[in-house]
Amino acid sequence: MSFAKSKNEFSKKDMNFFSEFSSSTAQQMSSAFPFFLLATVVILAFTLIVWIVCGIQIMNKQNKINDIKKEMNSAEYQERLRNKDKTQAEVEDLRNYHFQLTSLDNKIATKTVADTLTLKTIKDSLPDDAVLTSYHEVDGVIEIQGQTLNRDSALNYLHLLDEKNLFSAIEDQIKPFVPSELGYDKKNIMFGHMGYSFRFLCTRSGLVTLTHSSFIDGNTPVPLTQLNSETKAPGDPYSLTKIKEITVDGVKYTLSNVKINGTAVTPAVLDDIKTKDEITGKMSGNVNIELLYTVKKEGES
Repeated sequence: MSFAKSKNEFSKKDMNFFSEFSSSTAQQMSSAFPFFLLATVVILAFTLIVWIVCGIQIMNKQNKINDIKKEMNSAEYQERLRNKDKTQAEVEDLRNYHFQLTSLDNKIATKTVADTLTLKTIKDSLPDDAVLTSYHEVDGVIEIQGQTLNRDSALNYLHLLDEKNLFSAIEDQIKPFVPSELGYDKKNIMFGHMGYSFRFLCTRSGLVTLTHSSFIDGNTPVPLTQLNSETKAPGDPYSLTKIKEITVDGVKYTLSNVKINGTAVTPAVLDDIKTKDEITGKMSGNVNIELLYTVKKEGES
């Protein structure tokens, strides 16, 4: 009897414990529910606001796109496009015209009548008993060789050339020779008991011009830089450095060809120019250098 009673009491205690536990859990859940509901409402409200804002932005962008499409389809916009194409064609024509003018200017700059006038002066000053056997010009120095019947004629010829003011300096060499030893006989105009050969090295006086400019290589080269001009004396050295690669308006270009006085250099000379990254020479007359470039490709050395 006592065992049954204690068993019933133990069961009642268990029931009371579970009842109290369930009641406590329910109270905690009921107290947390308003916060959960509030959080849900806030999330839904934020999501709705974001959706509305995105919808408005999409609508505004679509309206702008529709306005742009409408403007592009308008007669006024089409006319502006036609004018743009016409302007681009005119710009291309002007570029071609500018290149032609630049090329003509370069050609004019490299043409000189000094050689003709010099040769005419040398010929007209020649004594009656003298003949020219050689005329050669390198780097602004003219070599004149000839023969006369007597030494005075050679000296007079030297003084006549000096008086023409064509040369800044003349180096002379006059030597006697025996005509018969050179194969002359009485039928030759220069036959005599003794003759004289002369050799004059004449350094040009005055100034010559070095011009150089850069172009984009193509059927009609497009100018990259303006025409540069330098005045030098005949025989002076010239040098253009750092020409293998250039940057113009943020675009990198690499050297593809070189023309000197309108003539392209050989592939071997071009490779040497690229290797040394310079062009050098001496001023034998007016010199015009055209540097032709192409757009440098990525990874190109």
